[in-house]
Amino acid sequence: MVLKDRIMGVIEETSRDLGYWIYEASVLVRGEDSRIAVKLDSLAGISHNDCERFSRELSGRLDDKELLPNYSVEVSSPGFNRKLKGLDDFVRFKGAPVKVVYSEGDVNRVFKGTIEDVRDGIIDLRSGEESLSLSIDIIQNSNLDY
Repeated sequence: MVLKDRIMGVIEETSRDLGYWIYEASVLVRGEDSRIAVKLDSLAGISHNDCERFSRELSGRLDDKELLPNYSVEVSSPGFNRKLKGLDDFVRFKGAPVKVVYSEGDVNRVFKGTIEDVRDGIIDLRSGEESLSLSIDIIQNSNLDY
């Protein structure tokens, strides 16, 4: 198994054991300058204490396995303007402000508004009097827009 895969396995195991989800993770192996970056998520949100707790636990597990001689760990949350990665995120953040880039034929369009509803792969958005229903399939990019 490749070293990066073994490290990702430890990251996933640690998050599962502590009750977090991995929003995003990256591993850069460069000998003495190796770097691990993890963005955590949970339904309750992520606090500074959550990041500290995860960082300590992950570092302990990596040290026990002696996978890297020297490394740094950076743990954070996805943040206020997080990217929405699928239907579950749209459902979770119903009522929140969002910026959506979607394709209409060969043209990309942008809509800023609030997530009104999500049903059967369709996301209903509203901005003032204007409303828009989009299939998840034509959304190119979307993020919360606080």
